[in-house]
Amino acid sequence: MKFPIALACLLMLTACANSNARQGRDPAPGHDSDVIMAEELSGTKGSTAYDAVRQLRPTWIMRSRPTAVVQRNQGQLIVYVDGMRYSAGIESLRTLPIRSVASLKYFSPGSAEARFGAGHLLGAIEVLTAPH
Repeated sequence: MKFPIALACLLMLTACANSNARQGRDPAPGHDSDVIMAEELSGTKGSTAYDAVRQLRPTWIMRSRPTAVVQRNQGQLIVYVDGMRYSAGIESLRTLPIRSVASLKYFSPGSAEARFGAGHLLGAIEVLTAPH
């Protein structure tokens, strides 16, 4: 008898924790946490793609920083714009006006290497620009 009640309480606590973790920082349910689309961009404050990432997906910035243990060998996150290598380092998103961005997509190191080739130890961000 105690086990079903304890299980029910555990499930409720987990649901509350997940709900609280989503508030403010994570995308709304149904959105991909590795993608920022134009609809989300339109509601951000700031003028650059970096400003949008900082507001909407701050974990991308944390993931892009080398760890202290292997900092010299890790390199930087690579940014691609419309399929072409743009720059190294998430800071380069500061040069991209938000009004020119249609979407941004974060690639984990493994996914980035599968898509773009070797040398993406901190992953990649692909920016697709809005048609003019």
